[in-house]
Amino acid sequence: MKLSKLYCNKEGFKNTTFNLTGLNVIYADVKTKPKERKNSHDLGKTKLAEIIDFLLLKQIDAKRHFLLKEKDEKGISIFIDYIFYLELLLNSGEYLTIRRGIDKHTKISFSLNSKCSDGYIPPQSWTYEDVALTKSKNILADLLDLNFFYGKNYNYRKAINYSLRSQEDYKDVYKLSKYVGKDIDWKPFMFDLLGFDGDLLYRKYANDEQREEITKYIDLLIAEHSAEPENRDDIVAQMQLIQNKYNEVEEQIDQFNFYEQDKELIKNGINTVEANISDLNTQAYTLSFEIDRLRKSISNKFAFDLKKVEKVFNEAEIYFPNQLAEDYKALKRFNEQLTIERNKLLLETLINKEKELQIVNVNLQDFNQQKEHLLSNLRETDVFKKFKTYQKELTKIESHLVLLKNKLKAIDLIIDKEKERDNLLKDVEGTINDIRNVFQHTENNEKYAHIRRNFTNFYHRVMDEAVRISWTINSNNNIEFTPPKVQSISKIRKDTAKDEGNTYRKILCVSFDLAILCTYSQESYFRFVYHDDVLSQQDNGIKLRLLELVRDLTKRCNLQYILSVIKSDLPVDDKEQPIHFSDKEIVLRLNDKDASGTLFGFEF
Repeated sequence: MKLSKLYCNKEGFKNTTFNLTGLNVIYADVKTKPKERKNSHDLGKTKLAEIIDFLLLKQIDAKRHFLLKEKDEKGISIFIDYIFYLELLLNSGEYLTIRRGIDKHTKISFSLNSKCSDGYIPPQSWTYEDVALTKSKNILADLLDLNFFYGKNYNYRKAINYSLRSQEDYKDVYKLSKYVGKDIDWKPFMFDLLGFDGDLLYRKYANDEQREEITKYIDLLIAEHSAEPENRDDIVAQMQLIQNKYNEVEEQIDQFNFYEQDKELIKNGINTVEANISDLNTQAYTLSFEIDRLRKSISNKFAFDLKKVEKVFNEAEIYFPNQLAEDYKALKRFNEQLTIERNKLLLETLINKEKELQIVNVNLQDFNQQKEHLLSNLRETDVFKKFKTYQKELTKIESHLVLLKNKLKAIDLIIDKEKERDNLLKDVEGTINDIRNVFQHTENNEKYAHIRRNFTNFYHRVMDEAVRISWTINSNNNIEFTPPKVQSISKIRKDTAKDEGNTYRKILCVSFDLAILCTYSQESYFRFVYHDDVLSQQDNGIKLRLLELVRDLTKRCNLQYILSVIKSDLPVDDKEQPIHFSDKEIVLRLNDKDASGTLFGFEF
């Protein structure tokens, strides 16, 4: 699948026709000085990729996506009347046009045609019209007919951003910026992409999630009922003891024999209550002390004055480099963030301690009332009033017994859940063995070997460094995709960029994307890639070698490579003259002469 055309129903928007094979350059001619302009992305070269993603049916957030977020004085999207069209060349040789507007962005239309459209005129008829977004994704997946996704529990959207790399996606070769959830959301897919069986990982992670949910439920039962499984027999012993007490009190009440009750009341009742009051007073004092200490700790702020440090350097006539200032600022931000996180934990502890103190104070009040009640009860001579009192006591004993019974039920449920969790662990043992067996025989995976070979070759052609990719199994028997290992990274060529980390990470991502596309070029898969600002902050030699690699691979593997670039980032030849792209290669020109030079023809 390749991009053919992108256009809009509004004048001013720069409609674009892409080269179906070879290089496609989104060229931004920026003449204003860096301090005088906003951001080069304001011209629209990055937003172009966002619109393509939007038309490939990305579900957008009204608070984050610029097409919905940018509003006029009435609070209405400034793009509300815009309708976008994306024409694709399918691997079948047919052309598919996707229509998606802003006003009704959850309603999608598709038009399938045997040939490319003329100009930027929308189709007259639609194969599917105004289809809901979720159903539209299924329709588009069927129309794209990409072999890789057959029988998978995900569709083309899972992989699309490896063909639409944004700046945020250059941070990690494998994990895209959109993968902010759990590993199950992307690692099984990546395992599939590398030629392995991603369902193995999916089953393992699904089992992990089930066991994790059971563990959370067990922890909840323990917290709610103060029920520890190891105390089960002790709970039974307490229940038997209280049941005996209940039987004795019930028998004495039936006989109106209160003499033994009074003795027990004097011996145990008052003494027990006073002991509880003493314990609670100690707890209240301790909690009050801890609360005061926590409040003081939270009130302490992290203080660091960079100007004072600069002053010390100046007074000592020592050069204070900018990088050191940046390091101090970074250290300050780190400590401030650390203080924020620390205070969050302290505040949570403070709230819990205050709740505990409140409970202790309530219990103190209750026990003091019990003490007064017991003393008053001893002075009571009316037999029938005593009868009522001991009836209440019998009710309390019965309530305590019910509480213990509930605790016992909770413990039995915990034990059953622990058995269920153990059985789940047994169920996944076969999957774990399969994963380990795959790990032990990665050399038998031809597709993986092909991807690694391409990846290594492409990176070496650009950076002149040896690199390799691999994966391993962690202590939880889950997959870890280890960062690509670059040999002799400390001995990078003299002509590499100053920012070595940013350079090699970006080229690693580019090499990986191209390795995937070339490996899958004989199958029905994506055949385009959009790399945003890939030449920025790169050394001249890297730029030249990268462009040479791209031109070679697009011809050899029938690929479409889309590149956004600022004029100042163009490489130069041996005579220090900028390398020029041909008019055919430049498919979109943007400039900052005035608002008309931007993608939409106006600034926002």
